[in-house]
Parts: sequence; C-alpha cells; structure tokens
Amino acid sequence: MPHQITLRYEPSRDPREVRIAFLLNRRPWLGCFVRSSGPPLRPCGEALLCMGLLPAIELACDLRIEEPVDRTLLAAVDDVQRMVAGWTPGCHPVRIVAPTRDAKYPNGRGHGLFFSGGVDSSYSLAVNRNQLDGIVTLLGCDISLADRETADWLAGLSRRVAMAMGVESIIVETDLPEQMHRYLGWIEYHGSALAGIRHLFGDRFASMRVAASVDEATKWSLPWGSHPGIDPRLGTADATILLDGLVTRPEKLARLLAEPVLLENLRVCYHGGPNCGKCSKCLSTWVCLDVLGGGQPVPSFPPGRPPLNPAALAIPDTSVRNDRLGLRAEAIRAGGHETLVAMIDAAVAAFDLRRPTLAERYQLKGLMRVARHRWRLARDRRFGRPPRD
Repeated sequence: MPHQITLRYEPSRDPREVRIAFLLNRRPWLGCFVRSSGPPLRPCGEALLCMGLLPAIELACDLRIEEPVDRTLLAAVDDVQRMVAGWTPGCHPVRIVAPTRDAKYPNGRGHGLFFSGGVDSSYSLAVNRNQLDGIVTLLGCDISLADRETADWLAGLSRRVAMAMGVESIIVETDLPEQMHRYLGWIEYHGSALAGIRHLFGDRFASMRVAASVDEATKWSLPWGSHPGIDPRLGTADATILLDGLVTRPEKLARLLAEPVLLENLRVCYHGGPNCGKCSKCLSTWVCLDVLGGGQPVPSFPPGRPPLNPAALAIPDTSVRNDRLGLRAEAIRAGGHETLVAMIDAAVAAFDLRRPTLAERYQLKGLMRVARHRWRLARDRRFGRPPRD
C-alpha cells in the first residue's frame, strides 16, 4: 500500500506569512514557510496541491490536501501527472484526495511576474511592462536565506528595477526548496512550487507570468519543472498562470540592450549573486551581449572584453543549441568573430554527434534520481525526521 503525503496549514499570526506542514502517513515530516513583504497571502487548497503534487509523484505517495481545491484545477492535474510521470521510469500518477470548491476571488486584481533578475524574467518584464503592476522575487531558491548579504542584494536589485519600471516589488522569503531538496531537486520542482506560491497571491493577482527558459521550437520536447504542459494547467480560470517569452536567448538579450535599467541589474551567475564573469553562464551571456552590442561595456559584468572559452559554449540540450545558432548568425552578421563562429560550429557538431542518446541518458539519470530520493525517504522514515545535509 503506498505511503501518503498530507499537506495542511499551521497557525500563523501574520497574514503575510503561511506555514505549511507536510505529513507522511499522518505523522510530521517536513514544515516550511512562505513570507510576503507586501500583500497578505491567501491560504488555499490550490497552493497546497501544487506544492505537494510533484513530491508525491517523485516519491510514489498518495496525496491528501486538507483544504478545498478548485474543481477545475483538480481535474487539470490529471494531465500534469501523466506528462511528468511519463518523463521518468518508475513514476506513475498518484491518487489525490481533497475536498472541492469553485474558487472565488475579489475584483480589481492586478497582473504579476515572477522576477529573478535573469535574462528570461528581465525579457518578460521588458515586453509586458504595460500589462504588469507587480513583480515577485523569491529568496531561498538559488540564494539561501542564511546568506543574508546576497539575499538582501537581490531584494535591493528587485526594488530598484520595480521602481524604475513603475511596478510594485514583492519579496517572498521561503524555505520550501531547502526543505524539499533531499527528495526533489529544484529543476524538477520549481514550476509547480511557483504555481503554489502564485495561488497564495490569488487575492492580489488575476494573472501571473512565469518566464520561459526555452523557445517556441523546443517548448514541448524538454522535460523541465516549468513547462507549457504544466504551468498553465496549474492555474485556474480566475487565477491564471502564463508561460511567457518563448524565444531564444539571443533574441531576449537583444531586447535587453534597449533597457538600460534591466541591463544594469542583469543577474545570470551560477553563484547566485553579482555576475562573476568567470562561470560558463556568465561567459556565454557576456559573449552574446558583446556580439549583439558591438563590444559596448555591460555594467552588470566586470570591465573588459569577455574571453572566448569553448567550455562556456557547450550545448546540453536542443534549446541551447538553438541559442548557439542564433548567436552564430549574429556573429556572422556583425563580422570579426570568426573564432567564435568556429567554436559554436564545434559545439553544435559535438552535440549532434551524441544527441541520439540524450533521451536515453535523461531516462537513466531520472531513474537514478528517483531511486535515490525514494531510498532517502525510506531511510528517513526508519530513523525519524530527515537529517540535515
């Protein structure tokens, strides 16, 4: 008989904070909080369902929600389950038990965007600025809440951008990724976790945009936590989730060159804080901006011209392949980038040579990931509450 994960709210005196209890077989398991710097949060079953769905699939547990869930959302997660379970051997749709309702919301709500300062969300802010009146920045995801200096730096970045764009900045602190990381990685979890946080802001936003990290050509082919088959289905008719900006990275960066405030505050570094200019994420972005901008300095990166590094141009998936081909076209158009073009050609050739095995490699990697997470769950049940890594 499968184990059961139950989600419920714990008491909180602050309307801008919710505390969520995860129970395993009705015994305390995990606990997390979500805290808003601005509008009060709306504790609801929709948020609990989104936060619990992917962990339940990963760990092969039934899911029980102790708050009413909008009936259209409850029906829509069947498609989400089939898609997510189909990506990884050993995963299957799980049984969900929850009371139902027709969710109602107040009038006069606005439109928001999850904003990290990265290329994707900066592009979405630039192209949708006239439709938005709030941006939501999460602390506790790629930046630990324990790292107060970097967390405060990101909060300040969000507030500066919001002020310049004429929208509200809402800072959300949460330990949900930290609490769940032993059992489900943020790459797989982030789309549904963001959907859960979106529903906590149901009284503030009628729609919420999630910036896409893939383009139109590859949006269905890549298994990812945020996906066109997941994000929109985890919204409701009156609390929608929109996957936004399905264009290549060079197209997004070209748009940002016309947005000085967003360019000055661009954050892409693998280390989470200010751009180091040395990691592969920084270098690939910096090189692209150098080509698109004709060598003009980019304030969010160290001074000087970015070094060419073949490792920074490596291609992990088809979406990045499209990004590299877009950069190649721009480099040829600009002229004088023969070495860069040759490096991109080599990276594309290397990717195409191994591409037929990528799906198999992903399946094997997913199978090993699920086995590891279920082993941890079994071990932690035997010895009590999960140990801290």
